[in-house]
Amino acid sequence: MVLLSGASPYSVSADFGGLQTNVAVDIVGSAASRGENAHEAHILPREAEIAFYGPIDHIFDGTLGLAAHQEGGKAIFEIHEAFVGSSKLIPNTRIRLGQFFLGVGKLNSTHRHDWPFIAAPEVQRQFFGSEGISDSGIELAAQLPVSHPIEIITGITQGWTFGHSHDAGKKPKVPTHYASISTFFNLPLNGGLQAKLNSMGRTDSEQNQMTLIGLDSTLKWRRGKTLPFLLQSEVWWRNIEPRGERSSQAIGFYLYPQINIAEDLYFGTLFDQYEPTNLLDLAGQKVTQRSTSWTPTITWKPSEFSTFRINYSWQLETDQNVYNKLRQAFFQFQSTFILGAHPAHDF
Repeated sequence: MVLLSGASPYSVSADFGGLQTNVAVDIVGSAASRGENAHEAHILPREAEIAFYGPIDHIFDGTLGLAAHQEGGKAIFEIHEAFVGSSKLIPNTRIRLGQFFLGVGKLNSTHRHDWPFIAAPEVQRQFFGSEGISDSGIELAAQLPVSHPIEIITGITQGWTFGHSHDAGKKPKVPTHYASISTFFNLPLNGGLQAKLNSMGRTDSEQNQMTLIGLDSTLKWRRGKTLPFLLQSEVWWRNIEPRGERSSQAIGFYLYPQINIAEDLYFGTLFDQYEPTNLLDLAGQKVTQRSTSWTPTITWKPSEFSTFRINYSWQLETDQNVYNKLRQAFFQFQSTFILGAHPAHDF
């Protein structure tokens, strides 16, 4: 098991293997059965990405990821990642410079077409957006020289924007900065547990200070190419302190257990919850607002190059004295495939 999870999802191999490329396509369809969008249905390519990666020379490697995704009914083409990296400048260390998805959390550091479920949980959408935080800067991932595997990641990025954006943004008072510490435990019967503690901060151009703290964990048992059991989870807390105003806080989590029910066939259930924790009404009384989702999912994965999923999601909301009111319910379908070399991924 090699941690170095700060490396890109398109991590190159250690040998001088030359340029590699792959195309990843993510097709998603949905049909609402209840709620404000009831009876609406559509299917379209959510995202198509082409990636080039490989060694530049005997010291450095490079990655370029170009993606087109649907936004407002239009396909927007943009750079997802473009960076130079090296694991040979400093022993047991990897550095990358350029634009990349920040090495915090599990979903944020994994490309969306490789998630074990179709759509982002509410906590991910609220804190990182439906795709994740990509920014330009520098990141360092180092494995500590101790007997038990421990990795520290630290990075700083320009932070002119936070989350998915198509404009240049404004220069922040304090740029985006983050750190994480992760470890790995080998378990009997070819199992493993990876856990990571994350923190992130930023102060924007209007002096609104944001702090994020989170914990993610991934538990797996593997049998050859089959994954008999997976348990993936994240919990995040956010505090925003606007200049001269009362701070706002929120907490959210998701939990996704999955089991193998037949050859290449899996069943999992995504449970997630998001809640602002210090809302007050005009009388100064605490206001309860909470969103909860439950999404059973069936996955057919014939190989590492193709995946098909279907799920049904119930989204509930609690507002003041109205508890767990059904907001909407809908089916989703997903088909993803990869053409070309399949990149190495973190645990």
